[in-house]
Amino acid sequence: MLFFIIVFIVYTFINVYIFRKTFRFLPTVRGLRMVFCVGYLIVYFAFLIAMLGRNDLALLLQKVLYRIGVVWMGAMLYLTLWFVLNDLVSLVFRRWRRLANWQVLAGYLLTMVVLTAGYYRFTHPVAQSYNINIEDARRDLKMVVVSDLHLGVSIDKKRLQQYVALINAQQPDLILIAGDVVDNNALPLEVEKMYEELNCLHAPIGVYMCLGNHEYLSGIESSLAFLQKTNITLLRDSLAVIPDVCRIVGRDDLQGNPHRKSLADLLASSDTSLPAIVIDHEPVHLEEAADAGVALQVSGHTHRGQLFPMNLLVKSMFEDSYGYLQKNNTHFIVTSGLGLWGPPFRIGTQSEFVVINVR
Repeated sequence: MLFFIIVFIVYTFINVYIFRKTFRFLPTVRGLRMVFCVGYLIVYFAFLIAMLGRNDLALLLQKVLYRIGVVWMGAMLYLTLWFVLNDLVSLVFRRWRRLANWQVLAGYLLTMVVLTAGYYRFTHPVAQSYNINIEDARRDLKMVVVSDLHLGVSIDKKRLQQYVALINAQQPDLILIAGDVVDNNALPLEVEKMYEELNCLHAPIGVYMCLGNHEYLSGIESSLAFLQKTNITLLRDSLAVIPDVCRIVGRDDLQGNPHRKSLADLLASSDTSLPAIVIDHEPVHLEEAADAGVALQVSGHTHRGQLFPMNLLVKSMFEDSYGYLQKNNTHFIVTSGLGLWGPPFRIGTQSEFVVINVR
């Protein structure tokens, strides 16, 4: 509760800051400032209402309010950066203050350009390929790794159809989903019957997934009820043995279950001659997988920061916040994810799914 109170205070402070900057810029035309105030209140409250009413509001109203709210959140970030930069410059160069109105207009225009480019990078995901060698592998293997779909009011069934087509076009032997299939609640997924699209995923060896933190945040029981309607094999602190191919371990999410089983326990009673592949939503405690002799671990969660400059912060928080890393004989691959949370933009990052060719 304390966390959400702090976030609300920061969110409100930033909105007041942007409002004051913009309001001063507006010409004193009768009624114009009143229209602006009403519109600003709508975008300010849209996200809050959508989140607080996510279990009660009609789905269409949820979608409208949520999308208005998250687009505005993206705009807030870059308007704030621009206005703060201008304030700092004005402290040094007083003449810069005379251009205040032009600075506001330039801020909104630049933000529109940046967000347009970011929306394109979100809506046009790419395939990121890696070729790795695993000594114990008994056959070549083509895997597609997907993470952070965040299905819900923002990423709906229509976009999911696009994702499924992209994945199936790779003709993978195996599909791994590294958590966060559900976004904020499972209700939109049930209403739109998104399990029908997920059931179109095809791989001869199968489709396996682990849980992410959003499965817990959205309500673990409703998330599990939805996943049971799919053909996806959920590995929740459990292991599946694919004869003559590999062992697949799906770890429970660390945020949702801080007392999850250790990798050593999960691997203890399995055939050690088969390479172990681990799906773990968060790329943390990498040394555990390396010490356990895991061949490959795939993760998501970080979104690679999603929006600049958050990618710089995320990079400092994780040993491997994105891409490939090797520790001992263990390969680690972290994907930025297909979907995203909140603002539908990728600034300095790219929506993607991963193709791994094992030799």
